[in-house]
Amino acid sequence: MLLTIGLLAMCLGVAVGIVSVALPRVSMPVPLTPFLRYATIAGVLAVGSIVMYAVHASDGGRGSLVVADGAMTLSPALMAVGVRGFSPRARRVAAGLAVTVAAAVGACTALSDPDAALVIKSAILTFVCAGCAIAALVTTTVAPIPARLIAGAMGGYALYSGARALGGHTSALFSPELATAVATLAVLVCGAAVIVTIHPARRVAADGPNALSVVVMDDARLLAQAYGNERLRSLVDELRAAARALDDHAFDVRHGVATALPSALATLEHQMQHSFAWNPEEIALLTEPAAARARTDDD
Repeated sequence: MLLTIGLLAMCLGVAVGIVSVALPRVSMPVPLTPFLRYATIAGVLAVGSIVMYAVHASDGGRGSLVVADGAMTLSPALMAVGVRGFSPRARRVAAGLAVTVAAAVGACTALSDPDAALVIKSAILTFVCAGCAIAALVTTTVAPIPARLIAGAMGGYALYSGARALGGHTSALFSPELATAVATLAVLVCGAAVIVTIHPARRVAADGPNALSVVVMDDARLLAQAYGNERLRSLVDELRAAARALDDHAFDVRHGVATALPSALATLEHQMQHSFAWNPEEIALLTEPAAARARTDDD
């Protein structure tokens, strides 16, 4: 039991360290920060669950199995929250729901017999992973290639979990060893998706100071105070939609978008005026932050 608690504490410590220390220092124009944070936590939870299953296989303790099942459920749930690109408030609600579902799975594992707990966990994982796959298919936050990787991994694991819940757990195809291997493969594919998400931004930035531009709403805090958060969110969503209509690889940054469009600011000003009917005052709010340009130059 002490080993279980120690390993869980280690995994949580790594997650907190990555989220609070490593990610803010990533040398790129702060793209996809919520996605990267949730994906990192999901990855640490997934690895932690595999470790907990190994501990359970060696000592047979119920505590390690409870932690493993809860972490295994929470991992794809948080990945779904991150990849979907919710607003901050909706993201907090969705994350709270994910934690609640994971806690319920852990409680079922603790209170039910092993076979019933396995069926319940597999059934819930089917829906959670399918939801994550759908979120990845419709996301506008993550680029198409990594989104498809996540959708493929989560969709495949949803099918595997569904078959396991429908009685397949008695087959050799659903042995603990093979189930762990399938879960590990899904984790590796999702990890590759995160790497693919980060790498193009670094590569494009390295091509030159004009290869990647960041266009944001200037003085977003004052804009929110004057017109409300909903109006600010609407303007930012339209800006991002305009950028993606011209650049499939554009990605979200705080209050704006990063894109490889040439003359990005002028191009998007024209697009907002003629395609979204922005007035001159709204167009004047668009700017290219000096800090973002400086980071691009330094790469």
